[in-house]
Amino acid sequence: MTVVLVLLVGVFLAYVNGANDVSKGIATLVGSGVTDYRRAISWGAAWTAAGGFLGALFAGAMLTTFGNGLLAPGTTPTFAAAVALVLGAAGWVLFATLTGLPVSTTHAIVGSLTGVAALAYGTGAVRWGALGGKVFLPLLVSPFAALLLTGLLLRVTRSRAGGTEARTDCLCAEVEPAVVAAAGASFHRSSALVPAELKLRVTTGPAEVCASSQPATVRLTLDHLHWLTSGAASLARGMNDSPKMVALLVAASALAGKATIPAPNLFAVVTVAMVAGSLVAGRRVTHVLAEKMTAMDHHEGFSANLVTAGLVTAGAIYGLPMSTTHVSSGGIISAGFARGSLNHKTLRDIVLAWIVTLPAAAGLGMVAYLVARAISG
Repeated sequence: MTVVLVLLVGVFLAYVNGANDVSKGIATLVGSGVTDYRRAISWGAAWTAAGGFLGALFAGAMLTTFGNGLLAPGTTPTFAAAVALVLGAAGWVLFATLTGLPVSTTHAIVGSLTGVAALAYGTGAVRWGALGGKVFLPLLVSPFAALLLTGLLLRVTRSRAGGTEARTDCLCAEVEPAVVAAAGASFHRSSALVPAELKLRVTTGPAEVCASSQPATVRLTLDHLHWLTSGAASLARGMNDSPKMVALLVAASALAGKATIPAPNLFAVVTVAMVAGSLVAGRRVTHVLAEKMTAMDHHEGFSANLVTAGLVTAGAIYGLPMSTTHVSSGGIISAGFARGSLNHKTLRDIVLAWIVTLPAAAGLGMVAYLVARAISG
């Protein structure tokens, strides 16, 4: 029964994570008009699945950080506290998803962990130094890094385009027809044909001009690259989030008793639940980031996703638990600042939700722990 409970709370957390976080990699696709919600969410869910499974191979540092790196030596965890931690984080992310607020699952986990650990084991049981250096610092710095890097990238690309409206966003490649000449004055069956050297002609310009003036060329547009950076951001999110949740479930499973669930099985369960949450309930938060934060074009969406993918992938590999929510939102906010179209009411609501996440998740986790302890006797 305890193993089943671990799986259920794990599915719950991963499902609401997928519902809230799939937006972070694909909102720019919708907001910049590249595609619609259905295709964007399906794209994000597919890359999230890839990232979830890759997390089992390349995100061992994150697994260690959230598995046993945040409790002081000598602390004896309990099953009730482990389950309450997951429920507290999942409860807050569920509430935020239902209200359309993009929040950080990482923040929710950290808030619930500190609240439950302080109540169950005492405040000395939390390794506050490790929590600050490995968790709070990356969470605090990453959104500002995303904001600055996206702003810098947009400024560089616009300055190179000369500030014109019709910026270069298409590369066209075309092989010029070969000129064939006959060897000899007259054509004979044995004459050698000497082809001229083939030439590859590459031009750049606005996508619309390339499509109309050179329809036969192979074209690589910024929209194509935008799809790739969106996929990369979703991949990075899966790599960053799945190990955190699996680490909590591995700990809970170990405390459950006889039948410990292997980590690879938990990665599979978590990844499938993340994808299900993305596909079933991912639209609400995506709508907020895509349409209510700021207007954007494909240059801005591409830049925000490129920065998000780079930062979050680095965090997943090196065990720095960045919030995809904060990083991607930082990029979108930077685009809004650059064009002067930022919706300050939406920004205020989102920032307020970020601030409330830690204490709210802590409170929910503590309530869950008190209920679990009362039930277990």
